[in-house]
Order: sequence, then C-alpha cells, then structure tokens
Amino acid sequence: MGKFPLDQVAKENDIEIEWKAFELRPEGETTAEHSPEYYEQAKANVDRMSKHYGIEMRWNDKSKHSRHALEGAKFAKEYGKENEYHDAVFRAHFQQDKTINDIDTLVEIGESIGLDKESLREALVTGRYEEQVLADVQLAREIGISAVPCYISGTKGVMGAQTYDSLLHY
Repeated sequence: MGKFPLDQVAKENDIEIEWKAFELRPEGETTAEHSPEYYEQAKANVDRMSKHYGIEMRWNDKSKHSRHALEGAKFAKEYGKENEYHDAVFRAHFQQDKTINDIDTLVEIGESIGLDKESLREALVTGRYEEQVLADVQLAREIGISAVPCYISGTKGVMGAQTYDSLLHY
C-alpha cells in the first residue's frame, strides 16, 4: 500500500507541522444528498489525485463525520504520535475503506501505532478533546478556511492538495 510519509518529509526538510482540526461535515449536521453525477465526479477526483500523487486512494463514503477521529488526533499528539496517527487514519479511510468516526475503529488504529487502547477509548467516549477540536474549527472559520487540506506558512495559505515540492517553495 502507498504511504503518507509526512514524518519523513518533515524531518528531511526541517519543517514543523502543526495539525489543526477541520470538519468538512460538522458533527450533528446531516450531510446533503447529491446527485449520482456529483458522486461519480467526486470518485473520479479521488482517483485522479491518487494517480497524480502516486498514493493509493479509493473513494470511501462510509465516514460522513470525523469529530471522533479529530479528537483522537489530539490524544495522539499528547503522546508524540500525531503524524503517525494521521497517516494511519488516512490509510484506514482511503485504503482500507473503514469508518473513521467509529470509536472501535479508532481504538484499533491507535493501538496499531502504539497508543494505549483503553486510555484512547476513554478519551473518545468522554469527549475529552472536543473543546480543542471545536476551537480549531472556530479558528478555521475566522481565517476563512473552507476546504481541506489547507496549508499555512506564516501569513500565507493555500487550500487543496499540493505536491511536497510546491509546499517547500511556498
């Protein structure tokens, strides 16, 4: 399977990465229904990006929301495993067709990268990191972020998938 080698690229290029939470489909809101043509175009876009960036990616319509996954990222950050966690969640969503808002799935992902499964489960069930996620989402609204991925360096930002080389020169 293709990898999402963020740690490696960051280390090789002396880049500090700070992940922020963003919900494309906020928890508690129903997702809009779209036409079959819309979904075919979305699937084609994922396939096109997969080929363009050389990363195995498949359409996954199982995960309508991501709040729990984002809370899990905050937990992983406390244990120095944030990049590994994001890579594992991306693999689960885009390569393994898993539901990334399911607590059992996230505990399995966390355990696979060395996080304590019971502590992670407790954090997700209690919503321990929900306020941090919501603060990130509010910050995104305030600075005008409307899509992911979004990369910010200094006072400049760019939304959408980018190559590593383009980000290094950004």
